[in-house]
Amino acid sequence: MRWKASLLPVVSSIAFVASGCTARLAPKPSELPSTIETDVANAEPGSITPDVKRESGAMHAFLVGQLSLNDEDFKGAAESFAKADELTDGPAPAIHTKLAELYLRFGELDKALMAAKKAMSEDPTDPYSRLLYAGVLESVGKDDEAEPIYKGLIQEYPGKFDSYVLLSNLYMKQGKLPQALDILKTLVVRHPKEALGHYYLGRAYEQAGDFPQAEVEYTKVFESDPELSNGAVELLRVLLRQKKTEKAKAICDRILKKDPNNQLARKVIGHLMLGESKLDAALKHLEVLKDLEADSTDTRFKVALIQIEKENFKEAVRELNLVIAKDPQHAEARYYLASIYAGTGKHKEALEELDQIDKDSPMYVKGRTFAALILRQDEELDKARDAVEEALTVEPENKNLILYRILLLRDQEEYDEAEEQVRTALKSDPEDERYLFNLALVLHDRGQRAEAADVMESVLKKNPANADALNYVAYELAEQNRDLPRAEELVRRAIQLRPNDGFYLDTLGWVQYKQGKIADAEQSLARAISASGDDLVIVEHYIEILLAQGKSNRAVAVMKAVVEQAPQSGQLDDDERAAAFKRIEERLKQLLQQHPELQSVEKSPLKRAASVPPQYSQIDFMILEEFER
Repeated sequence: MRWKASLLPVVSSIAFVASGCTARLAPKPSELPSTIETDVANAEPGSITPDVKRESGAMHAFLVGQLSLNDEDFKGAAESFAKADELTDGPAPAIHTKLAELYLRFGELDKALMAAKKAMSEDPTDPYSRLLYAGVLESVGKDDEAEPIYKGLIQEYPGKFDSYVLLSNLYMKQGKLPQALDILKTLVVRHPKEALGHYYLGRAYEQAGDFPQAEVEYTKVFESDPELSNGAVELLRVLLRQKKTEKAKAICDRILKKDPNNQLARKVIGHLMLGESKLDAALKHLEVLKDLEADSTDTRFKVALIQIEKENFKEAVRELNLVIAKDPQHAEARYYLASIYAGTGKHKEALEELDQIDKDSPMYVKGRTFAALILRQDEELDKARDAVEEALTVEPENKNLILYRILLLRDQEEYDEAEEQVRTALKSDPEDERYLFNLALVLHDRGQRAEAADVMESVLKKNPANADALNYVAYELAEQNRDLPRAEELVRRAIQLRPNDGFYLDTLGWVQYKQGKIADAEQSLARAISASGDDLVIVEHYIEILLAQGKSNRAVAVMKAVVEQAPQSGQLDDDERAAAFKRIEERLKQLLQQHPELQSVEKSPLKRAASVPPQYSQIDFMILEEFER
């Protein structure tokens, strides 16, 4: 069925980092220890001196450490890099940087400090190593030694915003507000669009008691965010401290228009509507950030988020590891670190971070849900269900979790239990549209298509704009070859709601084919393939249309590509796609037997669409989007 991969709308943004991260894994040749260059394999037996053996051993240990990293065996990697360090006489900044990062991961700050210091001394021009060393120095309380490193980086690399922010934070926690203000003023002059600079400048002004100037800077942060969330708390706080209640009300109104469920804005405006006597109560809701931090973890976390936004993932990992080394209970840092790891395919590492989020943390449910998504991708369905169950112990009424559990049961073909779960959910909320929709899907899975169609029709009665229900009913009508004008009208309504959905376009093409509109069907199916990639059922429909028009060469070219590539492409992940592949394979065999002249036709692969990364389904994206709201 063409609804299966289109259960929910495509989400344009997700909470975690997509592919493209460049973690420090594969070393460049220039990163290998400079003294390890001897080709031991080609050496004469008598020429293998102790030095050569030592250098060979260092190279071997380095490569073993690299392989351990790739296998996410971090203890083993640390042991191998430490051994390589022992055997290497010359500078080896790559080894020491990796060791520092690993020691940070284990919370061994003294060892991390020693390794980071070596890396910086061996390559004093590398800004990454210097910031790493400065960060570890701060973590162990050696602020005076970190200060000149930040200053040097600002002078040598004026385009790197993080050095300014971290130095200003160091000054602020030391009570040196004039110095912090000077650094931040320099930052916002050089980088006027860098919201983090204005945020910390506003914070410094607020700490100094200059609320009007703090208001100016926080306003810039607030206005730079389309979602009106960044800087909102701080701006409201300084407005209320200046007793600018009308302006504070206006800000709350803007926030609530953007996000009607914003609890903070509702509480503040509720108190303000009661009059000036409630000003202190309103202000209390805004005292969620300390004016002056005892350490730099909050600053580093904010820097990490900016680095993620800029896709500077290596720098983000460095800052997040420094946050966690200082505060192992920092659940948000672990969550975002896991999201970077997941984006680079390092699932074991991501899961390890998520598993360390405490159950009493507000991030626990979000972390367990994210873990379930990763485990589902890895086809660890039992473990994915365990993660969902763990989240449900905290939020048993969370509908997204209930629906995800049902999806996992369907993945495992445990249809009886899936139906029982969804019917139980409907008892508590019989009018819930999503529960009804999923009941229809489970009934379809069980082969009860007539009953499934009836339930889906009831979904449309509740919500005529449910695009997935429109598409489902349209496709079922096409499959039964009945009421085709209604089927076309329904799927066109769905396409109006989501114009680029490949599965809706497939349904339209299939309906048109059943109506005899072959040329229109080909155009619709071509658009469907462009939008959805090489989904085998869509491809099969496209082949059918090509053959109906006598375009045998094109059809054979496509079929050859499918038969050659499909077993490796991950397209045989359910019975429907597997059946489609077998039909295409058999159709190609028959055609070539009937028309031997087509043997010479070259394959013509279909381009996979890039709009939805293949490793996560659309329901996965919906779950993450819901948690980000």
